[in-house]
Amino acid sequence: MTMKLSELAESSGASASTLKHWIRVGVLPAGRLRNKTTAVYDQSHLDRALLIRAMREEHGASLDEVRTLTTLIDTEGTTTVEVMNACQEFIWGIPNDVATDDAYEPFRERTYELMRRRGWRGYPGAAERGMTHALAVASEVGLDYDVERLMEYADAVEPLATKHVAALGPGSADVIARRMLAVVTARARQLLAISNLAHAAVSVRGAIERGDLPPQAAMPPAPEETKAS
Repeated sequence: MTMKLSELAESSGASASTLKHWIRVGVLPAGRLRNKTTAVYDQSHLDRALLIRAMREEHGASLDEVRTLTTLIDTEGTTTVEVMNACQEFIWGIPNDVATDDAYEPFRERTYELMRRRGWRGYPGAAERGMTHALAVASEVGLDYDVERLMEYADAVEPLATKHVAALGPGSADVIARRMLAVVTARARQLLAISNLAHAAVSVRGAIERGDLPPQAAMPPAPEETKAS
């Protein structure tokens, strides 16, 4: 499949002038010259344009951040796992010193012990640093999770991770990266939302037990009420 610049613009949702700018700055490959005045583009250009749009519009990426990921993708020998790691790096923005700063050592070791017990292998990269950083931040507010507690969370999350990775499906590195960015963001929101819901439920339950709220407080509507609305 080949297309003109105008067709690429229509399919990608980016204007022709924006596409030309992305080509000038080197994040979108130039088209193949059909003649002296006309270039044509293919599916790989569309995949890349959609990835750039997602990074810029949905994740607020700078062109330098886009270039970091697209350069990796375009480097010969780059694996899918490396692309996935780079997507996590971009989404979470974990400081690199988490991997080397002595202050994080107890939390790094806790992360490694969790991985050893579960037989998990890291990239290594954003995921491990993210876990270490999260443990350190939680500890600062009095939530000092030990490995046994982390294992309980891992028991619930690992089956979901298998489904999430499978959902990335086949495709070019650009397609997988775009899906990865969406999955990482959606997964984080989903887990945060259910955690917030559980914390709210526990708080309300405690208030009811103390007599601060009536027993029917904050109950969701019955199924028939939901359908009627």
